[in-house]
Amino acid sequence: MKDVQISKVGAIHESPLQLDKGLCAQMKFFIVVLLALSLWDSPARALESMVITYPTTSSQFVPLWFARDVGLYEKYGIDAKLVFIQGGSVLLQAMVAGQAQAAQNGVAETVTAILRGGDVRMLGVTSKIFPYTMVVAKNIKSAKDLIGGKLAVNRLADVSAIASQVALRKLGLNPDKDITMLQVGGSPQRLAALQSGAVQAAALDFMSGLRLSKIGYTVLSQVSLNYPYLGPVASGRFLRENPAAVEAFLKAFVEAIARFKRNREEGIKALAHYMKSNETDVLNKAYDFISTEFYAENLEPDAKSFQELLDELSEREPLAKKATISQVFDLTLVRKLDKEGFFKAVFKR
Repeated sequence: MKDVQISKVGAIHESPLQLDKGLCAQMKFFIVVLLALSLWDSPARALESMVITYPTTSSQFVPLWFARDVGLYEKYGIDAKLVFIQGGSVLLQAMVAGQAQAAQNGVAETVTAILRGGDVRMLGVTSKIFPYTMVVAKNIKSAKDLIGGKLAVNRLADVSAIASQVALRKLGLNPDKDITMLQVGGSPQRLAALQSGAVQAAALDFMSGLRLSKIGYTVLSQVSLNYPYLGPVASGRFLRENPAAVEAFLKAFVEAIARFKRNREEGIKALAHYMKSNETDVLNKAYDFISTEFYAENLEPDAKSFQELLDELSEREPLAKKATISQVFDLTLVRKLDKEGFFKAVFKR
């Protein structure tokens, strides 16, 4: 008879030291099978749900959508829902209200919102130039012809309006007296307003300017101001409570920019899809501009150009006179990723 052990609760067990070799082998097999089944049945790692917003549908935002197309949000553990909210100031209100966690937005309106107490933070600057194209109706031959006319912008006080004011001054006009700015909407809506004759001029993205110049419209002003223009933004509360998810968003977005820049065919295909264009010459020029001039590979804001933007904003927002980079930006994640070599790795592949 085999030895037995009696547990404290009275159960009788065979002594493990006396189990025969066949039974040991069977138990090992049984344990391996149970382990395999438990791994098979366990759910995949849950993705972090995140609403990511954008204020306009211009060509310069394609990498934000491209990140979804090539699976980069999922790669970094994000279940991304991309939502269009017309106008940067309205977008920021949605973020403050907790309706969105992240965005790509204009630096100018984000600075204004933060200085007025909005709980959002800029994470860096992805575009360090302020591209602006003013396209005018076919009967407009000079800047003086715009006096008394109307100019279409996305929203009043957003980047399209701010750039319009700068461009009009450069043309010798007074933006507060000589022309009326109308809040029309995104690039497609502004383009339609111009083509219909509802306005005499429109602030448009680079690609829209190219398309209109082909059919007889005049580009009256095209400048790239040395202002920080666009950057990733996070809800302040979400950043404090879930910095890992914000870091994941930042990594996905930056890797999308890098992939767009280094894969011409893939990038042009994305531009054609989102801008609904099959104009090869326009697509090539737009891709060259966005990939080589528009998107930066270092997200640190430049102190001099940031101050120049503040000087421009201070004419309408007195709080901007004493604003600092640290008030507007939380650069913790950008500097962490830079130290880890992330930016160098994705842009040098």
